[in-house]
Formats: sequence, structure tokens, C-alpha cells
Amino acid sequence: MQPTFRSIWLATQVSSLGWLMQTVAISWLMATISTSDLMVALVQASSNLPAFILSVFAGALADNFSRRRVMFAGRCLMVIGSAMLTAVVALGFVSPWMILGFSFLIACGGALHDPAWQASVGDIVDRRDVPAAVTLLSVGFNTVRTVGPALGGIVVASFGLLAAFSVTTLTYLVPLGTIWRCKWKVRSSPLPRESMRTAIYDGLRFTA
Repeated sequence: MQPTFRSIWLATQVSSLGWLMQTVAISWLMATISTSDLMVALVQASSNLPAFILSVFAGALADNFSRRRVMFAGRCLMVIGSAMLTAVVALGFVSPWMILGFSFLIACGGALHDPAWQASVGDIVDRRDVPAAVTLLSVGFNTVRTVGPALGGIVVASFGLLAAFSVTTLTYLVPLGTIWRCKWKVRSSPLPRESMRTAIYDGLRFTA
């Protein structure tokens, strides 16, 4: 396996585990400070809506700019959002809308990072290894998804919400450091750079 791909893939699994733990912790926190069923349900919406809204835009960014930098920016956003959420929980200044806001911010970082990471696979590994690498991305996330929520529940029940948020922030730092350390050669394209509007339009047209 290509060392750069292996390093980023492993770091991504650690981060995904933290994200799933954080989702459990945020839902638990919302349920304890709000009596509204709607606010609890909005936790999932705030975690998944950015991927739905920003994926096409993030894909255009990944095609027009340095994918490594886009990945790094997305990870920075996740670390900042998670660190701020941990801080307000530690200080006790939490409110339902504040929780949703930080959850949305963290998800925006993930929505910015993921298309660039997936598009980078073809640059990092040899062409013949791309199908195996793509399969490994799916297998890795689905494996972590079976463990993450259960582990999140154990951490919250045993050590409390603050511990869960702190651990999650640390897991977000792992891929951030890996992306900073790893560099890979990007295959040059003979085509000129598209404008963002054209790239988004072409992406929507291809999807349709």
C-alpha cells in the first residue's frame, strides 16, 4: 500500500471514530438541556446538511485548487469548531442553538475535506490500485460506523460529556497533522482551470 495513502487513511479512520463519538455526545447534551424533540432531531440535521449543501461546491474547489490545501482547510475548520464546543461545555455556556451552530460548523469542515480527499486518491496511488483504494475508503468508514456510536456511549456514560468532546478534538488533530506532514505529486492536467460557476454547473449536469 502506498505509504501516504496508508497514513491519511488511518488518520481519517481515527477522525471518523471521533466524529461518531461526538455525534452521540452532542445528541446526549441536547437531550439534557432541551425539552424539545425538534431540537434533538436537529442535531442530526446539522451534522448531515452541510454535506448535502456543500458537496458540489467543495468538489469544484477540489478540482480548481490544491486538494491538499482544501483538505487542510476543512480539517482546520473541524478542529476549531470542536475545540470551541469543548470550551463552552467546560465553561457551562451551552445553549441549544449554540450546540447546533458548532455541530454545523464541524460538519462544514467535513463537507469541505471529503471531496478533496476522495479526489486525491487518484493522485496518491497508482492507477491500477485506485479501485482497491476506493473500496478501502468505504470499508473503513462502515467498519468505524459500527464501533463509533457504541464507544461514544461508553465514554459519555463512564467519563462524561467533556471527556468525549476533548477526545474528539484530539482525534481531529490526527489527520490535520498527517496532511501537514504528507505531500504527494498531483497529476497535471492539460485543460485550463474552470471558473467555479462552470465547474459547479458541469458537476450538476453530470449528476443529472
